[in-house]
Amino acid sequence: MLAQWDNDHLRGFRTSGSRIRGILRGMFLGMLGLWIAACRPAPEARYTADFMNGALGWFLPQEARFAARVEGGRLVLSLKPPRTVGWALAPFAFRDGQVEVEGTLLEGPSSTDYGLIVQAQGGRFYRFTISADGYYAVFLYERGSWRTLVDWTAYPAIQRGRTTNHLRIRCAGEEITFWINGSQAARIRREEKDVSGQVGVSIGTMQRGEARVAFDRFIAVRER
Repeated sequence: MLAQWDNDHLRGFRTSGSRIRGILRGMFLGMLGLWIAACRPAPEARYTADFMNGALGWFLPQEARFAARVEGGRLVLSLKPPRTVGWALAPFAFRDGQVEVEGTLLEGPSSTDYGLIVQAQGGRFYRFTISADGYYAVFLYERGSWRTLVDWTAYPAIQRGRTTNHLRIRCAGEEITFWINGSQAARIRREEKDVSGQVGVSIGTMQRGEARVAFDRFIAVRER
């Protein structure tokens, strides 16, 4: 926006040096206050979902092959086709921050995998996942294809079978770090083009037969 000074304002500036100094001093102090406020770090934003009252704001697909719905105070993802991945996104995003969740296999073969999604934006995201038979992996999804960042690796900290596992991801600076049940499993270097993106959960299948996974205690914190 533009604003014009009228003739009275111009005349006042020409004829009163002390007035000019006073105005300039006030402008300087005001600008200094704005600069100090801008330099202060933004407060952390925190998002939690225990799904006792639904999943307000989540993107929950409802299809014949894949569905995400709240059941019994947990977010349940159901997937039927083999070699397929489905996901649900939360109404929360960050570039730097962390997200954690508890996941439990309810139904399906032990090769069923489930986990967390970060930096989901413009059809691109990172996927950290574990399988019920004791493996984990990290993938990058972009333009309809998957790129393996950490290949399937056996990990003793994973609770196998139809048990609960706690997963956590932290995005900070140039790195993304992954934990399974409190144990650091992997760390990767993030790409320079990473921007703020949504977080969420996912499910994947390798074999035929319906797979169902329940998620609970979803917590995300935005640091930037």
